[in-house]
Amino acid sequence: MFQRAQIKLTIYYSVLFIALFWVFSSGLYIWMNNSFGEGYISQVQHRHGENDADIFSKNAKVVTIAGDVALDQLRDILIALNLGLLFLIPITSWFLAKKTLAPVFEAHERQKQFVSDASHEMRTPLAIIGGEIDVTLNKKRHADDYRRTLLSTREEINRLSALVENLLFLAKNDQNSQPLSFENVDITDIINSITQALQTKANQKHITISLLVKEFINSHTVKGHPVLLRQLFYNLLDNAIIYTSERGKIKITITERKNMVVIAIQDTGIGINTSDIKKIMRRFYRVDASRSQPKGYGLGLAIVRTIIARHNGKILIDSKVKQGSTFTIILPKA
Repeated sequence: MFQRAQIKLTIYYSVLFIALFWVFSSGLYIWMNNSFGEGYISQVQHRHGENDADIFSKNAKVVTIAGDVALDQLRDILIALNLGLLFLIPITSWFLAKKTLAPVFEAHERQKQFVSDASHEMRTPLAIIGGEIDVTLNKKRHADDYRRTLLSTREEINRLSALVENLLFLAKNDQNSQPLSFENVDITDIINSITQALQTKANQKHITISLLVKEFINSHTVKGHPVLLRQLFYNLLDNAIIYTSERGKIKITITERKNMVVIAIQDTGIGINTSDIKKIMRRFYRVDASRSQPKGYGLGLAIVRTIIARHNGKILIDSKVKQGSTFTIILPKA
């Protein structure tokens, strides 16, 4: 499809450029041809003040012959130039067409991969739900068996709902390039509230979460969207708890650097392989089985990257296997 479009666009560019060059060449030749006529001779006579008719008549012949020779040379140059462009323009048009279609091709590939991954991820929980229901309905069972099936089904439905919400968020972001409505947001308050919300989950694994802020500064304010920033840090802290072992530690540090607020989330978890660090922000990407043991769809960090990009921020990842990871988020200060 795109190759056919590139060929059509190449033909369009080639015809357009060739037509423009030929029109320009023809116009230049016609203008020069008219300029070397009687008006040109009159200008020469006026400039040199030739009063003697015989003398000027001889000079006029020389000027006319010189003009004809110049026109012939100009014609030959323009023809040669345009013939050369007949070979150069299609090659240039091919590369221009390829460059023009590159963003469209990239968007198409992302959408195709997105649909493929989403379909695959949705198929699994739906298959689980259907299989458990079929097994349960296969014969009469005790009420506890039905209850277990319903609870398992409910769990898969919740995971499926979370997947759909994340997909809708990413799809909406892909289609909406308009700037967000920003306001002054206190990062310290957001992280404090998220820490409290996730404290029960951390307590189940006996994980200690500590928040350290720069001395003498109780709040750090950035320009941003409060809802999206909350989701950003929720995803990061939730991941830190998931991948931190029992009785591990999570340390959050907030500092300021020039016009930026720097938030570092450090855990003592299982870490990330160097080869995976550059890939974990991709949609649906999940690393080896040991790290992917908790159920997930690989969208949390993709959403993190999207939110940071919308806030003109940066994220840095430093990790060592079996030692832990540090996610550093840099956001513009308010």
